[in-house]
Amino acid sequence: MIFVVEVPHVGEPHAWFAFHGEDLLSKVVVDDPLQSWEIYDTTTARELLSMVGEQPGTPQARSAFPGICRLADEFGLDATLYRADYALERGCYQPEAVSIEAACEAALKSRVTAEPAEGALKDVRVFWSDPQAVLATESKDDPLFTAPGGWRSLHALREQLLALDVLAEN
Repeated sequence: MIFVVEVPHVGEPHAWFAFHGEDLLSKVVVDDPLQSWEIYDTTTARELLSMVGEQPGTPQARSAFPGICRLADEFGLDATLYRADYALERGCYQPEAVSIEAACEAALKSRVTAEPAEGALKDVRVFWSDPQAVLATESKDDPLFTAPGGWRSLHALREQLLALDVLAEN
C-alpha cells in the first residue's frame, strides 16, 4: 500500500492510503484543479490525432497539429508517450517513461506552499510501502515528525496504519 500524510497550514494533519498507482491517481485527482489525464496519461501520436479527427501524415494534420506530427515523425505513430503536467511541462508529451506514482507525487507536492492558501499544504509525505511507512513512525530524524507539532503528523500516520492492521495495537 501507499500512505500519504498531508499537513495543512490550518487544521490537523491527516493520513490516507492507496492500494496502487491507479488508486493513488483516482484519489489525487479529487482535490486537484487538473483532470486525471493532465496529472498522468499515456497515449500515442496516432491516438492523439484520432482524438482530434485527423489522419496521420496528411497536410491538414501537419498544418493543424504540428506538435503531434513532430512527435510522430521523431518517435513513430505508435510509440508510447507520457504526460505528467506536474512532473513535466504543462501539456508536454514525451517518450521517456514517467511512472504514475511519480506523477501523483509531483501533483501532491505542488500543493505545498510557504504561505497559507485555499487548499494549500504546509507539507506532504508519501510512503511507498507498508514497511517504509512503519519505519517512518520509528524515525528519530524526520522533520515531518520532529518539527514543532510534528507529533500530530506521526499520530495521523500511526492511526492510518492501525486502522489497516499494518501496525498492531500495543
